[in-house]
Amino acid sequence: MKLPCLFKPCTIRERLMLLNSITFVLILILVSIYTYQLVSLENKLVTMEQVDDMFNSILELRRYEKNIMLRLNEDSILKAEESLDEIEAYFVELAPKISAATKKNSFQHLKRNLAGYRKIFDRWCADEKCISGAVRLKDSQMIRLQGQELVNNAAELVRLNRKNISLGFKEILFWLTFMPAIIFMIGALLFFSQVRNILNRLAFLKQGTKDLAAGEFKVIPTIDTSPDEISGLINNFNQMVETLEQKQEQLVQSKKMASIGTFSSGIAHEINNPLNNISLSTDTLLEDIDSMEKGEVREILDDIMAQTERASKIVRNLLDFSRVQSSEMEPLYVDFVLHKTTDLIANELRIHKVDLVKDIADLLPRVNGDLQKLQQVFLNLIINAEQAIGDYGTITVSARQTANGYVRTDVCDTGPGIAQENLEQIFDPFFTTKEAGKGTGLGLSIVYGIVKEHGGYIEVASKLGEGTTFSVYLPVYQGDENKDSEPVW
Repeated sequence: MKLPCLFKPCTIRERLMLLNSITFVLILILVSIYTYQLVSLENKLVTMEQVDDMFNSILELRRYEKNIMLRLNEDSILKAEESLDEIEAYFVELAPKISAATKKNSFQHLKRNLAGYRKIFDRWCADEKCISGAVRLKDSQMIRLQGQELVNNAAELVRLNRKNISLGFKEILFWLTFMPAIIFMIGALLFFSQVRNILNRLAFLKQGTKDLAAGEFKVIPTIDTSPDEISGLINNFNQMVETLEQKQEQLVQSKKMASIGTFSSGIAHEINNPLNNISLSTDTLLEDIDSMEKGEVREILDDIMAQTERASKIVRNLLDFSRVQSSEMEPLYVDFVLHKTTDLIANELRIHKVDLVKDIADLLPRVNGDLQKLQQVFLNLIINAEQAIGDYGTITVSARQTANGYVRTDVCDTGPGIAQENLEQIFDPFFTTKEAGKGTGLGLSIVYGIVKEHGGYIEVASKLGEGTTFSVYLPVYQGDENKDSEPVW
């Protein structure tokens, strides 16, 4: 339910202004109705008071009528005539105020009865001897009957007026209670529908910020196309997410290059060995080719080819790791990723006298992941372990399937360990326990984000003086074996 704007879609500000305007108009209408009802009730009360006065005057007339019959007071005829004049004056005053059909009929009937009563009364008291007893019996009976009818009609008019006032009170009660309640309910529905619309989109925004804090760059779907402030905020948030995702890719790439720089000496040594062998074999071939048999020449050439392939493989692995490419999720075997990663760092570890032990289970299930990003995860963890150890130590890389549908990979080192107070912040951006200038604190933050992106999680356990273990949990791939592409080995 939405409040329509007149010529364009509503912003929240415009909706609030429109809602306030409608509220003001409704209040003005209610105040006008209340004023009209109160004024109308006041008029009815005044009319009721006049009707009561007229009824009392009729009762007073009947008392004078009885006095005349009983010859109690000599001035009863005069007072009776004054009462009749007073009653007729009430009729003149009440005539424009009696509007309802039922009351009007009763009023006209009362008026005719009063005219008949006046006619009989004038004839009855025309002779001054009526006081001395010269009253005709027939006129006496007629005036008593007409007077009783007059009282009955006046009582009916009083009853109808009281009923009309009672209805007036009920109308005021209705307008004072039920109508404001109905208007309040409609206003509440309109208000809460707008609030719910805003809160729902704010909930999407809140969840988006949580996802972003967890390293997941999810764009909030803009289902509601109304160009209000919340929609603008969501669009700006989506732009920020896209920009941060690009920056994250750049950061991952820069960390790749930084990792390459970290083990560049090992790579150089690894490439230098086959090049030296190629050089020595070539020199031998150039010097003794004339005296060598064909089989010896072929053997030296085969060795040169093998050393060339060895150097080419090292360079190819290095280029594959450092290449910039978009994320591509595919079925992967974790043991393949681990072997490919340790090939890059193995010689660097040998130079620093760090033993690398691999304890990877056979026939592990596949995971759905990006090869380069998973290499980045395990390479960062191994480099961190190497830097923690320094020289002389052991790094153990193990992989197992867990009972709850994950493939768990542990990277354990025999370094000095991490203090317990630092474990909770270990994955925070820019947090590092290394000396100034030796680390930015972004490596583990990137690792955490990549693992979350793959639907997994990472844990760390450490004890001072004994070492540290990072455990990466990646969910087992649940795709259809027949429909999936060939897994990466």
